[in-house]
Amino acid sequence: MAGGIGFRTATDRLNVYLQKKPVELREHFDNISTRLDGWRMSGEVRKLSKDMIEELGSDLYLDREYVREREGETPRKINVHIVYYTGMIDAVPHVPDRCFVAGGLETRVLPENYPLDLDHARWRPDPDHVNRVTGEPYRLAPYRDPITGRSTVVRMPVGDIVLRTTEFFAPETPGLRVFAGYFFIANGRTACTPEEVKLLAFRKSEEYAYYCKVQFSCGGGREFEAEEFTSLVTDLLEPLLPELMRCLPDWAEVETRMAPASAGSDS
Repeated sequence: MAGGIGFRTATDRLNVYLQKKPVELREHFDNISTRLDGWRMSGEVRKLSKDMIEELGSDLYLDREYVREREGETPRKINVHIVYYTGMIDAVPHVPDRCFVAGGLETRVLPENYPLDLDHARWRPDPDHVNRVTGEPYRLAPYRDPITGRSTVVRMPVGDIVLRTTEFFAPETPGLRVFAGYFFIANGRTACTPEEVKLLAFRKSEEYAYYCKVQFSCGGGREFEAEEFTSLVTDLLEPLLPELMRCLPDWAEVETRMAPASAGSDS
């Protein structure tokens, strides 16, 4: 009993939070627009079964297909899969380099990381908020509500976005190449591996925690290459990211209500 009390006292004094408090979404992912600057939703919104949700570990998700139709181009379709986790101390995210193989696809190579060259021309540094861990200023992006037409700004995550990408194939369909890539947004910052998510979202000195997996997948013929896949993802992500950040917690606001000591190190 004495040891338990002493341990609790020590963690309190050191601002160590072993149980993370949840951070609610500001808006559900269902509110993400079905039309995104040249892309439109194709088909119906996919609803997962109870068993799939239990396996996923969260019922806060979005699973849609978007199609891009441009004159002179073959229509291209991408599946967008977004899942939100919060309040869990050590949840392990489901990623395609594990789940796709379990679903029957095969891969010959290890995942590769591709930095995405997003257009930041309209983003500007936030003059009032910096990320407490990195000291980097947040960036603000303009956003126009497609329904109300109201213009506002959205605070974007800190860090460059790197897509962790794997190529898959189906033995029974030799001519098909499938690419899947993902990244994470965790406590206001970006990551590209599950290991990095743990470092970001489960820091002992932070009282609150969330992370969001953003995943894309697309198939094509023998000529379909990773570079084309990442180019398609970049083209879709540019209008999608402000919509997503509008739904996720504003981490700068979360930081302002956390104890000042939470900005310190984990040592």
